[in-house]
Parts: sequence; structure tokens; C-alpha cells
Amino acid sequence: RRHAFGVRCPATRSGGACAGMPSHRALRAMTAPADTSYDELPYDSLPLPETQTDVIAAVARLHGFDPPDPTRARIIELGCAQGGNLIPLAWRWPESECVGVELSRVQATAGTDFVRRLGLSNVRIVHADLAALPAGLGEFDYILAHGVLSWVPPAVQQALFDVCRRHLSPNGLAYVSFNVAAGWQRLQPLRAALLERTAAELPAPERYRQALRVLADLETDWRDPLLLKEIAYLKTAAPAYLFHEYLADVNAPMDFAGFAAALDAHGLRYVGEAGPRRARVELEDAWGLIPESMAGRWADAEIALDDAFAARFRRAVIARADAPCAQPPRADALDGLAFHADLRCDEEVDLDDELEQTFVNPAGNRFPVTAPALKAALMLLSMRYPAALDYASLRDATRALLAEHGTARFDEPAFREALFDLAMLHGVAPTVWPGSFADEPGALPQAHDLARAQARSAGWVVSGARHVAVDLDFAGRLLLGARDGSRDIDALAAWMQERLAENGLALPLDQVAELTRQQLWLYARQGLLV
Repeated sequence: RRHAFGVRCPATRSGGACAGMPSHRALRAMTAPADTSYDELPYDSLPLPETQTDVIAAVARLHGFDPPDPTRARIIELGCAQGGNLIPLAWRWPESECVGVELSRVQATAGTDFVRRLGLSNVRIVHADLAALPAGLGEFDYILAHGVLSWVPPAVQQALFDVCRRHLSPNGLAYVSFNVAAGWQRLQPLRAALLERTAAELPAPERYRQALRVLADLETDWRDPLLLKEIAYLKTAAPAYLFHEYLADVNAPMDFAGFAAALDAHGLRYVGEAGPRRARVELEDAWGLIPESMAGRWADAEIALDDAFAARFRRAVIARADAPCAQPPRADALDGLAFHADLRCDEEVDLDDELEQTFVNPAGNRFPVTAPALKAALMLLSMRYPAALDYASLRDATRALLAEHGTARFDEPAFREALFDLAMLHGVAPTVWPGSFADEPGALPQAHDLARAQARSAGWVVSGARHVAVDLDFAGRLLLGARDGSRDIDALAAWMQERLAENGLALPLDQVAELTRQQLWLYARQGLLV
């Protein structure tokens, strides 16, 4: 980039594969010990918002399931790479105990070295295979397995389910993501064409370039709008995504029925979905039924939803079969949760009329909202981000804002249902951890230790307070790494001017000072301050 002090959250497609882009981070030795493609085209080791254990706990509560406290939990991540997803959780919750399992010795060593430099005592990265975990690991309250299940052979899939059953605590929860057959069915011709027309023996970067040439040919020859849209996306997607999703030896989407059968065979059961839902599961004539009596009909509804929306990716939350049975999500469960949202509306928000207006999150996902009460709530949440508001506080603040604006009417049942639907879509995020963050730079701006360590370490992504990847340019990382609380804003600006000049970018001090102030507020927005 040519500009200084750039920062953004990486964009993802709403509901698409990239929105839940599988990491495939630790699978190379599990599937083919000689495969070097993950070293040649690695995925970034990123924080993944839906794997936050406070979010998983909130999803469980929406389904009537009582989860363990995520702030004092034992957490294990299978295929953790160097720990870009796990380490921020351990840092956030010092009373937790976190274990990462990574088959790549290089990645495991990099994670271990970073943990040592950070001085964390509650997280360790273990070099091991999930099919042969070290003895004595014990039970875990949360198991995370993102980007594993659909990209490994059947034997490793069985091992993953076995790990979940053996190592989950009685009310523990596992997050398991996988590709869904309903959405991938129409994409299989594209994968088949790429596999057929590229040379498997080529190094990964060269085969990726060959795949781009194939995509250009297919774009000319094919007429299917869905495949053409996917081709257009793949031409601009990260090379690792195209390679490991479309050229991998194994990419085995499954349907929900097959997933549920595998759970049942391993003494596990489905709890809910951590990913966005485009429709609500409601079972007719279910009043008075216990959750166990709903299970079959609920599974049928999930299968129907996948088919109706051609679902491509699931982020399933599961538990032991002997744990209390969950149920379809309910709006009345909002009372025990808090919510946060990072949204903007590019026009003046109308709190008087039922006028549809669009709110947009940093990933570019768009959420049309009509009800004035919900618009008011989103304004309040966005002003408080990254902190969250519990339901009662959000309800009362929304009512007060409407009254202050001169709109006295407030229909709480309608508000609850609208908020629930938006939470299902991930327009707002539910959590059991409201959080407390510095909301302004202060006289002597200081970033917390994790953010400064990530900014100073090549190959490490800075993670925001709500587990989003914050993409910083060179100047942004430089400034963040220097925010140790020893300089005021003017001194920081002077220091930045010198560093930029050393790197060939000469800017007037007043311009650097303004950019510094802007960047400091952006850091505050992402909860990187103390």
C-alpha cells in the first residue's frame, strides 16, 4: 500500500465459503506426510470470530443448553497452526487453560516461541496428531476443530469424533466446521475441471498459477451464473483458499443427515449452529414437547434448510449424547445474553418511520433493517463497540433513545423477535462476556501486550478484542508496536515521522500527527488499548 496508517478488517462474503474459510492448518501430515503444499501456500493463522468460546456458549444458551463458563474453561484447538486463533483466547481469559494441537513442527515451534515471548502461562502448543493425542490431556470444556472434518480421510474424521467424545467434559461443547453437500453439489464441476486441468506434481504456487489460467478459460466457455460468480471470486481470493479448497486431494462435503448419524455413532449430539442462519427453525405443534422428542423433527428441518438455501458451510456446535438435550433456538433466551455490533449506516438513521435502511459491518455484509427500535439498538451497540450490552440494558436504552427522539411507541415482543433474527444472521453477535475496554487513547496511549507483540512479529495477525483479524499496513503495525505508554500523541507523531522518513516516506509533521490521532482511535475501536 502507498498510504500510511492503513487498517481494516478483512472482507468476507456473506454466507459464502470465504465467510467461514476453512483453515486446513494442520492437515498436511495427517493426509499425506510428504505434502509440502501447506508450507508453500499456507493459510494465515487468524482469529476466527465464531470459534470464540463466549460466542459458542451464547449459541448453546439460545438452544436451551447450559454451557461451561468460557472465561474459566479448559480449551483445546485441533489443528491450531501457530496459535493465531487460540493464543488470543488464552490472553483474554487468564483463568482458562488452553492447549493447541498442531502436526507441523515448524508451526508448533513458532507458536511456542510466541507464547514464551508473550509470557503466557495458561497456553501451550503441542506437536501431535489428533489421531494419537498425548496421554493425560484430560477433559476439555471447549474443543475447536475449524477446517478439519471435510478435508481429511474417513479414518481421520472418525478420530476427530472420537476425540470429541473422549475429551469433552460432561457439559462441554465442541465446534466442528465442515463443507455441506447441498451447496457444493453445483460447484463440483468446477473442482473437477481444476483437478483435471492442472498438474498435481507441480509445486503449489505454480499449480495455483496454472489454475488461474484454467479459470480464465472456463470463464469464457461456461454459462452457469453460479459457477461464473464463483470463478470471479476465486480469481481474487487468497491463493491458499483456491488451492486448498479446489485442488486439495480431499474435500468431502457431507449432508446434515450424515453428520448427525456420525455424531450418534460416536455418542455425540447436535446443539446448534455457530454460523449465520438465513432462516429460523420453528417446529409446528411442538408446544409441550421435551427436547428429546423434538430431535428427529429438528434434524429434518436442518436438512430442509440446507437444501432450500444451498448451504455450503456449517459451523456446528456439538455435545456428548449424555448431556442435556438442546432444542431449536428461542427468542426468549435472549434475556441471559449480551450483544455487540460493529455496524455503520451511510445515511441518517430514521427513527420515526418503518423505512428500510441498510447497516453494514466491516466485512461488507449488509443487513436491511426496518423497525425504528432495532435501528436505535444498532446505533447504541455500534457506539459501545467492542463492549457489549446485556439484553435488559439494551432494551431499556433503546426505549429511552426512542423517547428522547420523540418516538414513544416501543413494542418489546416485536423488538425481541427482530433482535433475535438479526442475531441469527450475525448482524449482532451474542456473547456471555460483555467485556470492558478502554474507549479512548488517553494522554499516554498504550496498547496491550498481545497487540504490541503481534504488531512486532512478522507473520502474526493483530487480533481485535472481538476476535477479528485487524489488517494493518507497515506504518500501522509500527505505531501499534511502539505504543508502550511512554509517549504522548505529539511525541508519537514525531517518532513516527522519523521512522517513516527512514523507510522512504517523508511527510509533514502536521499530517503525520493527524494520521497518528486517527490511527489511535481506530486502535481504540478494536479494543487494543489499556
